[in-house]
Amino acid sequence: MCGIAGIVNPGVAPIHLRSVVHRMTDALVHRGPDDSGVYLGEGIGLGMRRLSIIDVDGGQQPVSSEDGLVQVVFNGEIYNYLELRSALRKRGHIFRTNSDTEVIAHLYEEKGIDAFEQLRGMFAIAVWDRRNRRLVLARDRIGKKPLFYARRGSTLLFGSEIKAILTANPSLAEPDVDALGPYLQYGFVPEPRTVFREIRKLPAAHWLTYRYESGEVAVEPYWRLSIDDDGMGSRSEAEVVEELDALLGEAVRIRLMSDVPLGIFLSGGLDSSTIVAYAHKAGLRPIKTFTIAFDRRGWDESPDAEVVARHFGTDHHVLRLTEQDFEQCLPDTVLTLVRHFDEPFGDPSALPTYHVSKLAREHVTVILSGDGGDELFAGYSLYKGIRFAELYRRVPRWTGRRYFPAIVENAAQWLPQGPRYRALHAARVLGDSERPFESRYFLKGSPCRPDVFRQILTADAAARLGSSAVRFLADDVRGVLRSDVPEVSKALYLGVRLALLEDMLVKVDRMSMAHSLEVRSPLLDHRLVDFVMRLPPSMKLRGWETKAILRDTIRRYVPPSTLRKRKQGFAVPLREWLRGGLYEMAGDFLEAGDSRLPPGVFNRAGVRNLLAQHRRGEADHSGIIWLLLNYAAWRDLYIDSREVRTAVSGSMRHAVTGDSGVADTSPAAGVH
Repeated sequence: MCGIAGIVNPGVAPIHLRSVVHRMTDALVHRGPDDSGVYLGEGIGLGMRRLSIIDVDGGQQPVSSEDGLVQVVFNGEIYNYLELRSALRKRGHIFRTNSDTEVIAHLYEEKGIDAFEQLRGMFAIAVWDRRNRRLVLARDRIGKKPLFYARRGSTLLFGSEIKAILTANPSLAEPDVDALGPYLQYGFVPEPRTVFREIRKLPAAHWLTYRYESGEVAVEPYWRLSIDDDGMGSRSEAEVVEELDALLGEAVRIRLMSDVPLGIFLSGGLDSSTIVAYAHKAGLRPIKTFTIAFDRRGWDESPDAEVVARHFGTDHHVLRLTEQDFEQCLPDTVLTLVRHFDEPFGDPSALPTYHVSKLAREHVTVILSGDGGDELFAGYSLYKGIRFAELYRRVPRWTGRRYFPAIVENAAQWLPQGPRYRALHAARVLGDSERPFESRYFLKGSPCRPDVFRQILTADAAARLGSSAVRFLADDVRGVLRSDVPEVSKALYLGVRLALLEDMLVKVDRMSMAHSLEVRSPLLDHRLVDFVMRLPPSMKLRGWETKAILRDTIRRYVPPSTLRKRKQGFAVPLREWLRGGLYEMAGDFLEAGDSRLPPGVFNRAGVRNLLAQHRRGEADHSGIIWLLLNYAAWRDLYIDSREVRTAVSGSMRHAVTGDSGVADTSPAAGVH
């Protein structure tokens, strides 16, 4: 596991690129505190920071082919590298290390860009191909490892995080105002765009080539997520259970490979318990498990985790946090999170993820997680909502169906506060059930409903940014939305493609790497994903039972109470915090005279009214306030202060190494 970065600037001498590449990798020291390496050539510089996992003593990067014509830096793990290495040696390749990185160099030497299709794992890779005078970048199929790039003139910059690019060229810190639309509606900016106008994400399952002589850039997919059943519906459930059991067992087993201590995140839910069960079955002893315990019922899953830990006899570690613990450090933590994301990020579960990663890193370097189970197996209430909407729309219109939401909403006014909130929610569900699928799907997951969107933005900005949210969606997403496949299948595709790839995995990567912790996700093995995505929706959502086929498969391994456990998110009491410990910070950033929200875009009076309504308990606006707070904090750190180099480079190095110095920021020839 590493952080990688680099630059291509044709004609620039290596001596002028050295300081640029070192600055870029210094900004990524938290991703790889154990080692560093640089390759320099005419107009090309590759760099990396290493977190040593496999071949600790001999796995330094960059790594080259035998003749030196292929140079590789790599972030991630290749789980089938031993199999690939054996085949390559039989074909005459000579290896100097036992690392998976060297396998990539030899495989590329033989296969070119077709090499990436043979890799099984998580990765962001940069290859300098001297023979063909091109730089090649590639990213894993599900997007577990990030990779960003920016092109200006003949110069191409890339890095595992945006901060590496900004450290090389701070003038790229120009916001894309249109990106605010999708951010407010989805909580993130969908790939390939970022919140910076000239910086792009390399999409998952894609490679990029930059040709040295012409400056031509091409981006192409090498794998696509598919929901075509390919005849899977004709198989019996017993056959599916048998194959799913084998795939789960293999996906976990190959991810236990490590030369450093390894553990498992355990919430007590179905997904993380599945990982513990198969790790136990694979013979891992002792299993180190990690859980956060909270002092508030409703968001404390530690008793459920204890049940699983006792069942498998794990070496269980629990971090107990009170609301007071959280609230005391919240303002500083928010700024820390923004620095690690480099973009505004709307998922508040980043807070507990940050803390549980910190706990785990005190004991292990590698962690397995259950990420992906809800998205693959229809684990969210969203899927039951889609089923409900399908049934509700079958109610004949002559019954007065369209008046039901208003009747429930009017009746809610006579109820006490708790039941009133539930009744109003029910009225909204009934009303939303009449909407087209696309509207229902994005309304369900959006913290910023249309009325609030119009309230907090100026009229001109609301009109412009509302359309930008749709324009930012990738072609494959829009294609599925327009297709005639069943609505549950559409939702499952979007759950993986958007909620998982653009939100969940971004959160897990940044929060774990903030503590130099590698996270592996067995449920996202691409062979397992291929299999599960082709299963009929009825095998996942059986009546009102979510994750049905997964429950059938793991029933023999986990405690009965785990199978009966209700779905519980990794949540925090954001509503209360934004009326208490975070309210002052929100007010300072959002409604004070020097508000960080850009004028002409935001309606300051509307934002003030939003905060006041939330503070008085008249409405729960916590989701959108959190989005606004993160956006304002991001502007303060990256845009308005113009101290990008200090903010993104010095603070990161200090956080990991304690070094209070800031990397050399003198301009290098040819970078701008």
